[in-house]
Amino acid sequence: MSLYLDIDLDYFVSPIIKQSVSNHRPTAYQPVQIGEPLDLFHLLQQRGISLGDRRYLFINHMQSHLRWWLHGKKNNVVIHIDAHSDLYGHSHLDLSNLPMLGCQNYLWHSIREGLVGEIYWVLPENAVDITDPAILYSMFTPSQVGKIQVRDHILHAELNCVLPGERPKVIPYHLLKAKDLPVFREPAEIVTVASSPEFIPRQADQLIYTVGRLVGLDDNLLGKVMGQHQEMKAIEGDLNEKN
Repeated sequence: MSLYLDIDLDYFVSPIIKQSVSNHRPTAYQPVQIGEPLDLFHLLQQRGISLGDRRYLFINHMQSHLRWWLHGKKNNVVIHIDAHSDLYGHSHLDLSNLPMLGCQNYLWHSIREGLVGEIYWVLPENAVDITDPAILYSMFTPSQVGKIQVRDHILHAELNCVLPGERPKVIPYHLLKAKDLPVFREPAEIVTVASSPEFIPRQADQLIYTVGRLVGLDDNLLGKVMGQHQEMKAIEGDLNEKN
């Protein structure tokens, strides 16, 4: 069991885009604020979370699942720093027949395959009221949610699942803001960063370089991902909340 750090660049952009068109950039959307990633990384350092040697950047967040699967370790703890839960599209206990793997559900696939055993979802500061347990019932069905407790400004819950082979599994699930992260004092064995161009406007593309350099990635890789962003077609119009 290891600690994994999983970051989506849309975490830093406000307001949150919650619907997207595949392989298209939002253009009508104007960000109110683009956060300062250095603040987050200082906080991670204060919580004893250092960065391991396995560090990756890609545009599609489902590639986190691939990196974890190739690594092969089971029941890892994921710090998921993201504007979205990425636990969408499944409302049953049984995880045997999940929809096709995508950026919206790769965490469900990772749970099903035993790669993830616990999740800390770090939300943007003004995203939702995490002191209200009802938020969980807007995300999951009652049968999927076990015990719930609000403690130390963190919404702690249990996600009930049934893995292939009819094996019941309970996933500790914590919703929190970055400032309330507990102290871990261990390296993040794998660090994954998703640039998610469908969910950030072009004004925020510099985050690729800012976060990439904080993670210690090569500028050639950062330039390649920036090029992928710039080549992607744009779509006009409003983007409503992603369900």
